[in-house]
Amino acid sequence: MRIRALAVLLSPVLAGALGSRRGRALAALALLFFAVPSFAQSKSAFQKKVEAAASGPVLKDASWGVSVRFADTGERVAAYSAERNLVPASAVKLLATAAAWSALGQDHRFKTRVYRTAPVGPDGALRGDLVLAGGGDPTLGSTLVKGSQSMEEVFETWIKKIRESGIKRIEGGIVADSRLYAGLPVPGSWPWEDIGNYYAASADALSINDNLYKIYFAPGAREGENARLLRTEPDVPGMKFINLIKTGPEGSGDNGYVFSGPGQYTATLRGTVPAGPKEFSIKGSLPEPALFAAQAFKRRLEGGGIPVSGEPKLAEGPARYGPDQLLAEAVSPHLKDIITLTHKRSFNLYAELLARALALKRGRPGTLQEGLEAVKDFLRGAGISVSGVRLFDACGLSRSNQVKAETLTGVLAFMAKRKDFDSWRDSLVFPGDVDAAGHIRRFAKGALEGKLWIKSGSLNGVRGYSGYLMTRAGRLLAFTFIVNNYSCSPAEIEELHENLLVDLSKL
Repeated sequence: MRIRALAVLLSPVLAGALGSRRGRALAALALLFFAVPSFAQSKSAFQKKVEAAASGPVLKDASWGVSVRFADTGERVAAYSAERNLVPASAVKLLATAAAWSALGQDHRFKTRVYRTAPVGPDGALRGDLVLAGGGDPTLGSTLVKGSQSMEEVFETWIKKIRESGIKRIEGGIVADSRLYAGLPVPGSWPWEDIGNYYAASADALSINDNLYKIYFAPGAREGENARLLRTEPDVPGMKFINLIKTGPEGSGDNGYVFSGPGQYTATLRGTVPAGPKEFSIKGSLPEPALFAAQAFKRRLEGGGIPVSGEPKLAEGPARYGPDQLLAEAVSPHLKDIITLTHKRSFNLYAELLARALALKRGRPGTLQEGLEAVKDFLRGAGISVSGVRLFDACGLSRSNQVKAETLTGVLAFMAKRKDFDSWRDSLVFPGDVDAAGHIRRFAKGALEGKLWIKSGSLNGVRGYSGYLMTRAGRLLAFTFIVNNYSCSPAEIEELHENLLVDLSKL
């Protein structure tokens, strides 16, 4: 502070002694010269705070990685175990979303198409199948993303086009073609407790309604009583339940779990729903999203007066349709809006589907493994080392993922150099963000308002925070904090990182 004050005192002297223009220039240089030690001292003080926190009571049992750099130059501001491999939780989504943004472009849109496999007869009969061809759209039939349509709205649009083509009845079936993507629909490293729930939904090239359904219960009058199963919305044909859900305390929220897997139509329901509400719902993952899309569309066609004689089924064998047989299509919102939802809601399904889209862009089969290789290719192209990077999914649900804090900060710094950076930055959560979900809401305090854009991640014993921060001096920082295996409360972890971000913003 004394050095800065001396510079301020000297600047008018220099200006008066050497003439206005030269004096002002020399005064500015003097201020810059004298400000450098002051900033260096601030950096050093923050580094000491990081080191003190690392050995303090909150992190005494934890592994912690810290990486803070200037977004424009890459100059290091602070670091602690920045090269240590850690479980990143949902902060790892930034790798897949940045790769997709770079490879596909923020204005990319996915298309789902409806084809016929035979000519339409003069009597209005389609003596063949109607095919729903999945194009990898994460948002089909979802209302979460700005500009997307509900499942009913999508179906209504398709039916209008089908009527306009002259089709009055279908003497075949509804075929769901989801073969654009291949491989396992969920990673083998995901916990059994998660699979079957909406946040572990299968990634399918023909996804619909966010690949989820709601299960409604009537909670008991008192804690410990059975919760009665009422219905599902939408109806999932063939779905059966073993209901072991109990009634929890009032205000206890959703503590119910759906135990099932891809292709399984019997689910065991465990856990609790809260006492008090007349009805309470939890969300499950559709066993076969593409087949469900065909089933739901058949019901909607028949309800709209277009009978379908065949049963819904999944596509097999070579495709029997081409561009000249196209009847209708649905176009997704822009990629930037899909990624914004992925960041703000930390939506696992969308990240998983984007990884598979990356594989196709790379000219490889649309599998998760190829998508993750495409993510690594993106890192290499950005000049970021992939040494030690181990990816088992794109969304962060797997505890087998291993990423360095330095890797995530490097990606953020790379993205900050793009011409469309403002759109990318604004896709992240900011203080007071009404569209955000999860524990990151605690960063809504005024000290960071207008200065912070962040992606968080959380698993049991894991917290990740990665994003951008504007300093008091107007410099943009890229930062990452990852903590594993902490034994304190999550609130203490969040408070620690919030305080560090407030300190950083004062540089």
